[in-house]
Amino acid sequence: MKRIGNLKTSWCNYEALHKAFFEVKKSKSYYHSIIEFESNLVSNLNRILISLEDGTYKVKPTRDFYITDPKRRLIQAPQFEDRIVQHAVLNSIRETVENKFIDHTYACIKGRGTHGASDLLKRYLVNYKNEGYYLKVDIKKFFYTINHKVLEYQLSRIIKCKPTLELLKKFYKDGTGKGLPLGNVTSQLFANLALNPIDHLLKRALKCVHYVRYMDDFIILSKSKAFLHRVLASLKQLLVKLKLVTNEKTQIGLIADGVDFVGYRTWFNNRLIRKRSLYKVKRVLKKNPDINRIASYLAHSKRTNSLKYVVEQITKIANPFIWFVKIWLIKNNKKEVYHAIFQG
Repeated sequence: MKRIGNLKTSWCNYEALHKAFFEVKKSKSYYHSIIEFESNLVSNLNRILISLEDGTYKVKPTRDFYITDPKRRLIQAPQFEDRIVQHAVLNSIRETVENKFIDHTYACIKGRGTHGASDLLKRYLVNYKNEGYYLKVDIKKFFYTINHKVLEYQLSRIIKCKPTLELLKKFYKDGTGKGLPLGNVTSQLFANLALNPIDHLLKRALKCVHYVRYMDDFIILSKSKAFLHRVLASLKQLLVKLKLVTNEKTQIGLIADGVDFVGYRTWFNNRLIRKRSLYKVKRVLKKNPDINRIASYLAHSKRTNSLKYVVEQITKIANPFIWFVKIWLIKNNKKEVYHAIFQG
């Protein structure tokens, strides 16, 4: 595998930091800290640049808080200046690293995402109708257990520029030897890379034809249950080497029961939003309805048989936004739902 070097000049320059600043600033222009930083932008970016050039750059303490969605997770949000540096270095390595990924991995890659992963699974299911089996694999506490030495080995197989590797380490090294902080933009790319060996095992060695991965959530389809048991056994052997383990969600199930993946339960001719996600729609709308959240729920349900239910809940709970829902339905050619709810 050919490795790339001499990367420091691509992220350690004023233009790279300037571009990264505007990427980080996007949609957050009203934050006081950003306004203050931008008021003296040239001086602040040059200060960061000097620290990167002479090796004195240090990552500042993160802003830590918990979210529950649905599991309780610790978010470690980097300070604004560190986010600029993360974006700058990520811009210089992203394309090279992502070129090592197979076409069947969908998380945090431009042009893919959850909807793309779900669509691929649905296309696969047409080959099975309601026959056969699926293997669903999920990694236990994935982000918190990614081994740093294993990750560094994967990075070193792609990057040979020592200053770049040393800078990247600063965004996850904490003395524990494992785990990636949720909140760092670099963590998303690293997490995808950590499971890249799994992708190549499943596609190249085990010849899994119908396979799709979204971060640590895998789906493999087959008409042979015995084949999926063999795949799972080989998968667990490699996970031991990667110092990861599967969790209780890992299972082999019947395709006829629907495949639970990236927020949907999917059949070859049907796709529904998970029940707990539908309950969340009602709960969140009652608490804090706003147009951005409503647009997000509509987009999530757009290609599912749950769209009518979601629209009904929005019209009941968030009545002031009915005008927006009507426009969205017409614009997205969902006339049957529009007529069923508003003209039925």
